Amino acid sequence: MADIKYILVQPDKVIKSDKTWGVVLPTGEINQTVISGQTPSVIKTDTGIVRILNEKGSVIEDYFISAGLATIADDECIISSENIISRHDASLEMAQSSDDDFHQLIAENLKSYK
Repeated sequence: MADIKYILVQPDKVIKSDKTWGVVLPTGEINQTVISGQTPSVIKTDTGIVRILNEKGSVIEDYFISAGLATIADDECIISSENIISRHDASLEMAQSSDDDFHQLIAENLKSYK
């Protein structure tokens, strides 16, 4: 089974770098799944949730991101965004601190899991 390397990057730091079976990118109505052997490309990502998948296709981690770009080449997916927050690190209080699309997404998502 082939893995891909994924890197989540904000302008000033790397949030996470690891290997996994697949990554689901928020790209509008139809999300883009990145797996090993993917054609090289640059994809505009929407504000949404990046999902990290294991070899069974199950979600093992989620990251909230604001709109950005994903670069895919040589079994590597670099996801660049102004805002990246792990679901594990997100809180309803933090999400309600602003009313932009990014924070609204987090608030709505966290409320639905309570």
